[in-house]
Amino acid sequence: MTNRLDAVCTDSKLVGANSREAVRLSAASEHPCGRTRVVEIDFHSDRRYEDFVNSQPGARIFHHAGWLKALEAEYSRKFIVLACENENGDIQAVLPLLQTRGLPFRRVGRQQVGPRLSSLPRSPGGGPVFTSPDHAVALLQAAVERARASGRMQLQIKSQLQFPTELVNDLTCVAWRPTYVLEIPNKMEELRFGDARNRHNIKWAVKKAERYGLRVRIAETERDLHAWYPLYVQTMRRNFVPPRPLRLFVAMWRNFVPSGLMRLQLAEHQDGQQRRLVAGSIFLISGDTILYAFTGVGDKDLGLHSNDLILWHSISEACGTGIRWFDFGEVSEDHPQLIRFKTKWGAQPKDQYRYYSGDQVRSNGSYFNSRGVLMGLVSAIWRRLPLPVTAQLGDWMYSRL
Repeated sequence: MTNRLDAVCTDSKLVGANSREAVRLSAASEHPCGRTRVVEIDFHSDRRYEDFVNSQPGARIFHHAGWLKALEAEYSRKFIVLACENENGDIQAVLPLLQTRGLPFRRVGRQQVGPRLSSLPRSPGGGPVFTSPDHAVALLQAAVERARASGRMQLQIKSQLQFPTELVNDLTCVAWRPTYVLEIPNKMEELRFGDARNRHNIKWAVKKAERYGLRVRIAETERDLHAWYPLYVQTMRRNFVPPRPLRLFVAMWRNFVPSGLMRLQLAEHQDGQQRRLVAGSIFLISGDTILYAFTGVGDKDLGLHSNDLILWHSISEACGTGIRWFDFGEVSEDHPQLIRFKTKWGAQPKDQYRYYSGDQVRSNGSYFNSRGVLMGLVSAIWRRLPLPVTAQLGDWMYSRL
């Protein structure tokens, strides 16, 4: 599948093959960054960061200054942004990094949860944005050295690209869980959702939701966001995932909504003049891609197919707008029902990768096993906790992740 992250660079190319991108390094210069130098910049005050990210097809919504500001607001920590700068002061590559304190144990299943210097923490993606892979390698090496100098932190890079780790000392690549992506056609009549059976099931679900009286609208105020949040916490408890704090979503709203990069779609039950909020989903828009980022639906309304209705509206409305990809997001291997939900829309898996410094990644030990007895017990207890307790626990966990 050709992906929007495919890009032609000045000295080399990102090439897609069987949904795997490889970065080929040129041998044009002995120094990996050529005549550029690695510097640290402040993305708040240095306009070059935002201008550069907005100009690069390889940038994702998570590289946007609005997302970095939202993560800073979540736990009052400041980003380190490394950049490759040429002799004229032009930015050639950037790598945002945020330090995390880590949990008392280093791993939960496949997740590395010790102290990290991450690009990006609490985000599905990150890594360098660059005009030439040579510059990406220079930034990755600088990040490895910064993490090593701390004496206790591990570098973590999340990306949909494969980098030549043999050119970066002490960096290991690990295949990660895929994200699920649907290609969006220019015309609504060309939109297809998987096979005939899936199309029939989706059509049936959407009609059922409409017959019940559900209607979809775009959230207009922060009050709508606050009303949606308890539904999100319920969903996270049901899926055995810690919920993010409300202040993250408020920061996202304030940083993204004015520029049209975020949309909260709400499904409401209309009964005369009375409206009741049933579900809602947050979508993030960057370039030619929409990301299905966060969702919430009440436990008692699961049978109303409100998520099907919201997704139907969001995908249908994207046709003919220049949007090429609808990213349903990644799913962990222990949530097969979520994989089935995403693939029924015709979404195809796209590879993702994690990069780590040090030897910890090669360890086979784990504090928790996602399919083990202990994790099953924790999951059962989690799903019975009061919602405020799950929100507080989630807030504590994310403060360290």
